Amino acid sequence: MSTENSQPQAQKKAAPDKRRITRTVFDDAQPEQNEYVIWDTRLPGFGLRVRPSGAKSFTYVYRQNGKLKRVTIKALTPDDAYDRAKELAGKHYGGGDPAAEKQEARQEAEKKNKVPSVGDVLDSFVENHAKVHLKPKSWSEYARVVEKLLKPHIGDIKIDALETKDVSVMYQTLLKQPRKPRGKKKVKEGKAKESKPAVTQASGAIRVLSSAMSWAEEAGLRPAGSNPARIRLKTSRRRQRLFSDSEVARMLDATDAMEKEGKLIPPVALGIRLLFATGCRAGEICGLRWDDVDFEHGLLRWPDSKTGYLEKPMTDEARALLEATARTGRIVGVPWVVPSPISVAKVTEGGRREQPKHLRVETLEAGFERAMKKAEVVAGENATLHLIRHWFSTKTYTDKSIPLPVQMAIVGHSSVATAMRYAHVSREEVAAAAREAAGRRKEAVEAAAKKGQVVSIDEASK
Repeated sequence: MSTENSQPQAQKKAAPDKRRITRTVFDDAQPEQNEYVIWDTRLPGFGLRVRPSGAKSFTYVYRQNGKLKRVTIKALTPDDAYDRAKELAGKHYGGGDPAAEKQEARQEAEKKNKVPSVGDVLDSFVENHAKVHLKPKSWSEYARVVEKLLKPHIGDIKIDALETKDVSVMYQTLLKQPRKPRGKKKVKEGKAKESKPAVTQASGAIRVLSSAMSWAEEAGLRPAGSNPARIRLKTSRRRQRLFSDSEVARMLDATDAMEKEGKLIPPVALGIRLLFATGCRAGEICGLRWDDVDFEHGLLRWPDSKTGYLEKPMTDEARALLEATARTGRIVGVPWVVPSPISVAKVTEGGRREQPKHLRVETLEAGFERAMKKAEVVAGENATLHLIRHWFSTKTYTDKSIPLPVQMAIVGHSSVATAMRYAHVSREEVAAAAREAAGRRKEAVEAAAKKGQVVSIDEASK
């Protein structure tokens, strides 16, 4: 008995929808209850995928080692998608695996997105290194350089993609920028001068970047030895201006006179004298405490100076100044050798006991500028408080009777390279040395002439 009429005929499987995918086919394709694919007749595996949500996408399907694989094609038009599908088919038939390649590219992109930028690393360098290991003045300068100079130029580059050429381009750009005055000084209208290239500022920015990149290598953010900031820098002109002995004498006389006239307060006058007597940095003199003045052993100490713990010998001149101040000018309750006048007033007024402060470097600088003006010393190039240290260092390093290690201890330098930067030679010394050398050459020629007869060229040719 036949079962043909008693059982429902098995439903036949629907044939695949195959046609050339055009713009019209793309636009007319409507969503159905189930996802379906319209296969292109031109290229096996290339099709238009239509989801129940109405989303449409181009796809390329192929088999790799018996496994069905699918690649979604991003394209704006069917023709663009077809061209891309042909490229994928070419890779597949050539032995490649387009789906695996796309997956690797995606993973690489995700990995790249996780790599921090140079700006992120610079911020972390300032926060986790500079602020931890450097003095406040130093790390704040690092932070300024990072924000104002480095990040605007290379901050968006990925840390592992930063190359030497990027740093070199930035450096050349910084060199062309005009040098900006520090602080809040304003140039009066009509008196603006042409700014010089900021060679020192540009070089300083590269040095900060180099330090940050070395730190990034230690943190594993860049391969070891790949520091891109190791470029050739344009050196700034060596400091030529030095105080002469005559200028120093006039400035010390002017300091004495202005203090007597009440135009310089005693802490400022003492600070200026101590700078000439010790060759210290201005911040070291302002921050010197009486507890760190060791009269017994003739030493001045700074537990936490710019370079860490510092100890310097007390010269006779410095001892006389400090002993005189300890006898007549030291104020009970104030730990500083050169205290702030405001702090002194707060300690001595009506029993008020607020924490006293030391003299600010800016206050000492302003007093020194007035002393220079009275002494008729032209400020000129770099004629600041720090030039006193250069004068003192030059006098020390050019004293041939003192061995170099002792000279460095007197000045307070731990590096020979730093010492050499401070070992200037004055114009007077150069002129005197030139005269002495000329005299020695003349004596040598005359001595040689006495040992034998010297015949002139004209006589020898006769």
